[in-house]
Amino acid sequence: MVSPQQPPSDDLAAQVTAAYILAEQQLLGGATSILRRTTATPAGQLQALALLKRLVARILPHLAAFDRVAQLMVATSAAEGGRRAQSEVSKALATVHAAGSGGGIRPPFSTALAREPEPFDLSMPHGERAAQAIRDDLVSALQDVRFRLTRLPDDVYKAIAPHGGIRQVLDNNWTPAQAQAAAWRVFTMNGITGFTDRAGRNWSMSAYTEMAVRTSSARAFNDSHMQVMRAVGIKYFTVPADGHPCPLCFPWQHTILTDGLNPDPDVHADGTIAEATAAGLWHPNCRHTLAPYFPGVTKLPARQPWTDELAENYKNTQRQRALEREIRKAKAQLEYATDAQSKQIAMQDIRSAQRRLRDFLAQTGLARQTRREQLNLANDHIKMPPRI
Repeated sequence: MVSPQQPPSDDLAAQVTAAYILAEQQLLGGATSILRRTTATPAGQLQALALLKRLVARILPHLAAFDRVAQLMVATSAAEGGRRAQSEVSKALATVHAAGSGGGIRPPFSTALAREPEPFDLSMPHGERAAQAIRDDLVSALQDVRFRLTRLPDDVYKAIAPHGGIRQVLDNNWTPAQAQAAAWRVFTMNGITGFTDRAGRNWSMSAYTEMAVRTSSARAFNDSHMQVMRAVGIKYFTVPADGHPCPLCFPWQHTILTDGLNPDPDVHADGTIAEATAAGLWHPNCRHTLAPYFPGVTKLPARQPWTDELAENYKNTQRQRALEREIRKAKAQLEYATDAQSKQIAMQDIRSAQRRLRDFLAQTGLARQTRREQLNLANDHIKMPPRI
């Protein structure tokens, strides 16, 4: 049971994400400081490797403490989903009763439940088991991120040692410090890569964590939402429209879905919840939900085809995200630059990336989201770590 005094799930999700953003910044800042005071010689690189391992060992316990916050976030999101469903079903019941009294429409659920004036019992064992499974999945994902961090020192060493050696061999005008700075730029350009998904995209540690947290919160909300609707015998569901649907989700907006076999062949159904899920609905970061659908009562908007204009709009939103990531990447290089030349290059990259974004927004008419251009996503309570 979630206490009413608990923060909303969005705030808890922000806390978990912010912790990993801060850890990522501490790792970059700490690694930069270590590289500044070690050399590109073999002995210096081994010293840097040992210091990097100590840096990671200090940060990991702090992150592990946020597993409990992540679990609470899932529980809170599930409670929010249950309350939202209770409110939606209560309104829907009133609509069905009103329609039934005038036109003899038979409610598509138990009349005993339909007449029940008391609040629904939300303490459903299956719902709790499902929420626990989501909590376990999220904690496992966060543990995977932390395990990935233990490889960071070796990854830094592998990125820097070859580049530093090549620079010193090919160009005698390069000092060891310059060689190391050049190699460090290679590393900071890519950030702390956490995972590579099936599409071949690299996720930074903080970006992957944000995706995992948001997706788990949505799953918990929707699952609890479903449990309440099942509890009162609702058999049909629909997917309300989202402001920015993707090609996978769009075909399912305003459709009629069942939770298994269609209980009434006379009622048209576009598919099952399982089929919609398999086709891509509720993908990571998806914000779609389910709502009850009552045959003969619920009026759905006409379904629209996926047009070239919608495809272009979606493509533009994804391009905007990519340009924002380029700005954050350049800002990370500036924040953790090891020498004046690196800072100058990073400043040029920031200005170029910002100019490309401004031109793109002027061309498409999309609104600028400055928060997404910040290293810490504009979380005010995140402070840059002290140099170690």
